[in-house]
Amino acid sequence: MVLAAVLIGLPVQAREPKPQPAINAADLAQRIHKRVNAERTKRKLPTLAWDGKLARIATDHSRDMARRHYVSHDSPEGHGFPHRYREGGYTCRITVGLIIHTGAENIALGRLYNTMRTINGIAYYDWNSAQDIARLTVDGWMKSRGHRENILGPQWKREGIGVEIAPDNRVLVTQNFC
Repeated sequence: MVLAAVLIGLPVQAREPKPQPAINAADLAQRIHKRVNAERTKRKLPTLAWDGKLARIATDHSRDMARRHYVSHDSPEGHGFPHRYREGGYTCRITVGLIIHTGAENIALGRLYNTMRTINGIAYYDWNSAQDIARLTVDGWMKSRGHRENILGPQWKREGIGVEIAPDNRVLVTQNFC
């Protein structure tokens, strides 16, 4: 009984919230690129080369979605990736038989954390690492027929990925193909 009284009287050690990991958008884009190529390699498809110009177009779209709070292939003005390619001075023309491919796009919305709970007014986050976000992004795309078809399209030779991390912990990802 004395032991129990002593234990009850001990102060409870407060758990400190885990610090938010530093996530670099350019590094995250490269991690996603590597995972996309791993999916292609598993299926004996050639890897996609990194295209800096496509990455800038993709980054601009991710930033626009974050800034104006939308998630869509089309901007609020109704402009899709073909318009963004033209505005960025980018031309994609891949001829396969009678079909001319002019590009494709995948987008994703993620978060820097999985869950958040509040204990005694203190927020505790289950933060994602850059590797977690890359895995969740590509896994999500691979579970979606249209996104998966873009990733595994044998006609594509290059990709650019743009990531924007919004102040509200949203992670917006755009992937452009040619």
